[in-house]
Amino acid sequence: MNILITGGTGYLGGRIADHLKTARPDAKAYLTALESQPLPAWAGNFNILRMDVLDDKSIAACLEACDFDAVVHLAAINEIDSMKNPELAIDVNAGGTFNLLRAASGRGVKRFIYFSTFHVYGTTAPGVINEDSPTRPCHPYAITHRAAEDYVRYFARCRDMQTLVLRLSNAYGYPMDTRVNRWTLVFNDLCRQAVTTGKIVLASSGRQHRDFIALGDVARGVAHFLGAGDKWGDGLYNLGGNCSMSILQVADRVAGVYAEALSRPRPVIETAPDSDDGGVFEPVRYDITKLLETGFTLTGDMDAEIRGTLELCLTLV
Repeated sequence: MNILITGGTGYLGGRIADHLKTARPDAKAYLTALESQPLPAWAGNFNILRMDVLDDKSIAACLEACDFDAVVHLAAINEIDSMKNPELAIDVNAGGTFNLLRAASGRGVKRFIYFSTFHVYGTTAPGVINEDSPTRPCHPYAITHRAAEDYVRYFARCRDMQTLVLRLSNAYGYPMDTRVNRWTLVFNDLCRQAVTTGKIVLASSGRQHRDFIALGDVARGVAHFLGAGDKWGDGLYNLGGNCSMSILQVADRVAGVYAEALSRPRPVIETAPDSDDGGVFEPVRYDITKLLETGFTLTGDMDAEIRGTLELCLTLV
C-alpha cells in the first residue's frame, strides 16, 4: 500500500508516519513538505515529496511519483495563522483541499482521509457533541475546514472516492522534532514552560475544559481506518479522547510528571483568574461512540506523551 501524507513532516503527520512505519509494514509512506521547508533528520527514513496545494503542477508531480492507494490530507494553515490571514486560510484549507481531491481523483486514487477539527461545531456549549450536532463555525480555521469537508463529501458522492472526515479534538503529545512549530498547544506550552523556567504560568484561571486525545491514538486511528477496507461507514467521525480536563488539571498533571521524570522540584502553577474571556467551565462531552463502534480503542498514555515532550524540551535549554 502506497500512502501520501500531506503535511507529513508536521505535528500530526510526523507521528502518523512514524506509527505507520511499524504498525503497517506493508505500507510505504510518502510525506509532503513545501519546497522552502527544511527537512528534519528523522524524515530521512521516508520518501519526501515537495508539494504546494496551491500549485497544480506540484500536486500532479507528487501524485505521479507512484500509484497511491490512499491520501491522508493534513496540510493546512493552523488556527493562529488562519486568524491572521483568513484569505490564505480559505485558499489553502478549502481551495487546496479541492485541488488535491481533483488531482487525486484524476489519478485514480480511491481513498482519501481528511483531518478536520471539532471547532466546526462552533463555540462548545453544554451537552453532548456528536456527528449529528449542528455545525456553527465562527473562526476562519473552522470555517475553512468545514468548507473543505463539503468538498470531500462531493468527491465521495459524485467522483466515486472512498472518503473519511475525522473531526479532531485537542491532540497532545511530543512532536517528532523541536522545529515543529506547535509550541502554543496547551500540553506543549506547559511542558516547555516547566523545563525552561521551572514554573507554569497560565493566562487564565485554568478552569476552561477541553477534550484531549493523545497523538499516539490519533496515529492509531489512521492505521485503524487504513486497515478497515471499505468499512468507513458514512465517512464522518469525531476523533476525540474521551478525556475532558481543565487547563489547570493539565498543568497539575504536567507538573507532577515533570517532578517525577526529571527529579526536579515540582513547578509552581500561577493562574490569572481575572483574565478569563469565556470558554466552557464544565466537562466537554465530545461523543466518539460512532468511532468506537468501528472497533477502535483508545490506548493513549498521557504521562508517556508528557515525558516525551519534556525530554524534547530539554534540548531547547
